Parts: sequence; C-alpha cells; structure tokens
Amino acid sequence: MNWPTYSTGEPITSGDWVRVYIPALGLWHHGIVRRLCWSGDGYAVEIIHNCKDVGVVVGDWYEFAGGGEIQLHQRGTQEHAQAIVARAEMKIGSPYSLFGFNCEHLASFAFAGNSMSSSVIAVGIVVVMAFIAAIPSHQTENV
Repeated sequence: MNWPTYSTGEPITSGDWVRVYIPALGLWHHGIVRRLCWSGDGYAVEIIHNCKDVGVVVGDWYEFAGGGEIQLHQRGTQEHAQAIVARAEMKIGSPYSLFGFNCEHLASFAFAGNSMSSSVIAVGIVVVMAFIAAIPSHQTENV
C-alpha cells in the first residue's frame, strides 16, 4: 500500500498543519495531523481540530475534509513534528471560542506555540474601520 499523499503528491506526515476551505462560510478550517495508522485495508489519518459545537477533538481525514480538499498549510521539521502533535494533544477537550480559541488558534498554538487567528484579526480590523467610518466628523465653521 502506498503512503498517503495530498493532491499535490506530497506525503502526509504527523505534525502537518492542514486546512480545508468551507465555501458556505467563506473560511478555512484548520487542523494538525496527529498520526497515520494502518487500518487493515489502508491508512487512516487522524487530525486534531477545533469544532464549534464540540471543542478540540480527534477526527479522521474524511470527517475533517467534509467533502472538501485538504491542503498542506505548513510543515515543520521532522524533529518539530513531535512537539507540534504534543501541543495539539494537550488541547484535546478544550472548548471552542470563535474569537478566543477557534480552529486556527489551535493549529497556530500547536505549530508555533502561540495562539493566533488571522481570520479573527481581519474581522477585528474591519470592525474597527467600520466604527471609525461611522463616527461623524465635526467640522467647525469660521465665523
């Protein structure tokens, strides 16, 4: 049996930061490849990810993909992979929070040790810009 690969032909490895695009939401769903296991008739790929209604869970490749194409987002070194997976496993069971700890926060925490979400940052910037645009300008007339 051949080793599983992404659609690009790159091999799937533990510690990979993966993502799948969710067209209905216009967002990416992020996760970390935990491990690949032989299941008797092929390899099963486990992915740790954070879901809105259940928090941080371990799911399989197909459940995570939800019919979409999973893409490799980032790959660390082979030595780094064990630490990435360990940090992701530490968060299994943690609750989901859209702005405080979503799927991208989990993946960035596992991958780099700091929790951030570019999606949340982008939304924050849009909200601030909309707020600033809504503030009426007060112009004084010279009398």
